[in-house]
Amino acid sequence: MKTKLLICVTAIVILSACSSSETRDKVSGDYDYLDVKFKDEGLKVPGDLTPPLRSNQYDLPKLEPSNTNTIIGDEIRISSPRLVLPLVTGSRVEEGVSSAKVNFDQIDDSRALDTTIWDKVLSYLEQNNIGVQSFDREKNELVTDWVISVTEVDTSWYEFSDETVEQAKRFKLKIDMAPHGRIASLENVIVDYIDEAGNVALDNMDPITRRNNEVDFLNYIIAEYDFGVKLEQTQRIAKIREGFSSELAFNADGESAIAVNAVYNDTWPRLLLVLRKMGFDVIDLDQSSGIMFVEYNGTDSGFWSGMFSADELPIDEDTYRIFVQRAGERTNVTFKDDDSVALDAKTVTDIYPVFKEYMAADNLDI
Repeated sequence: MKTKLLICVTAIVILSACSSSETRDKVSGDYDYLDVKFKDEGLKVPGDLTPPLRSNQYDLPKLEPSNTNTIIGDEIRISSPRLVLPLVTGSRVEEGVSSAKVNFDQIDDSRALDTTIWDKVLSYLEQNNIGVQSFDREKNELVTDWVISVTEVDTSWYEFSDETVEQAKRFKLKIDMAPHGRIASLENVIVDYIDEAGNVALDNMDPITRRNNEVDFLNYIIAEYDFGVKLEQTQRIAKIREGFSSELAFNADGESAIAVNAVYNDTWPRLLLVLRKMGFDVIDLDQSSGIMFVEYNGTDSGFWSGMFSADELPIDEDTYRIFVQRAGERTNVTFKDDDSVALDAKTVTDIYPVFKEYMAADNLDI
């Protein structure tokens, strides 16, 4: 029993060791079927029946004598081509497009979409010590310097040595912007290739290998893009939870307001928390226009309320409108009544101490 088990395990090891990337990419096996002699005698029909009409639609073409012994099956790639991975939020791949291309939708309105994409591309190149041969910002085209790839060569299972070959490639990355500027495509094309023997061999590269190289490099950039976005989101959330300082000010129309020392996109979600703690319920809002429709029901009576000097705001329990406006690196918050009339300077000054404390409170949560 032990002997049979040993033989079985040995066979499994040999079979697994014989598998390689080459055998997975191409057909493997024998071609004994080529030696089989076949004679087409046609359909045999009993003498008392009428033979059916025969169509030659599915007849196999006859090979030329010079091609009868040529085996091309082992040269055919059977592996599926690489797929572009749209990992970034708002990214997608168009169906039916064979090129290495991914589309991005505008998610962050604080920066131009093409600027964001190029920042991620350059960040990936810098982190991987890949130089830039040329970068035309107006044409939205970038050509990389040589990208060196090291590939392990398949060896026999009994050879305990690693052999590698180096290849050099250059890629051209191009961004195409939609006319409205909210959709952009990033396409990658290989433009130069030097094989392991040091020969310029781009023209000899088969279509599948070409696409695999283009898609692989594009996917590396997409992965870096995705990581950068998630990192920025994590850092942004942490910053919002830490709170922001604020001060009394006037908005662009000369009305009394409170200036928050944070950009608009960071102030907006923080303000929602602050208003809740101050006793406001948000009825409706529109971040694109910077307006919130709120109802004041009295200040919160929970844990945080005991930390502040004022328990009630000097305003009636009523509906109000809050206007949030960009002011460079700061954001102006203006309190108005239901008729869009700004509250007077004294009322805003009385509201400010409670607003200031909640806006600056660390780890504020509802």
